[in-house]
Amino acid sequence: MLLKQPTLQTLFSSDFYTIEVDRENNLLLAEWHRGVSYDEMVTGGTKLFEALRDTGITRAVANAERLILLDAATKEWMSSNFYVLLSQTSLQKLARVLPASLFAKLALEAVATRAEAQNTNRFQFKNFSNQQDALIWINQ
Repeated sequence: MLLKQPTLQTLFSSDFYTIEVDRENNLLLAEWHRGVSYDEMVTGGTKLFEALRDTGITRAVANAERLILLDAATKEWMSSNFYVLLSQTSLQKLARVLPASLFAKLALEAVATRAEAQNTNRFQFKNFSNQQDALIWINQ
């Protein structure tokens, strides 16, 4: 699949999170800039849902390399609400770039596994250790 040169439009930007879309290539790029609080995770997750809902984009890369340990309430919200929200959009493929820290990586993997066990996911997702590998998979 030959992609056109990306034209990124920023839909949300803060000190903790950025969401950009490339409508021509049907791609959303989201990136966490640092560890976040529960409220910031809910804000970011809700903004991601709104961006996917409003654009109809079906492919996304979520870069969480800079996230650190998440508290129990944040993990609960993500596994109970976040994946349900994403499944209400046109999203088909989600590439997740996970932190290098084993504990942070395991926490994010557990959230996705729990959401999957609840049978709420309506999209495929795969975890990666870097943005480049995530982009290769998302463009297949």
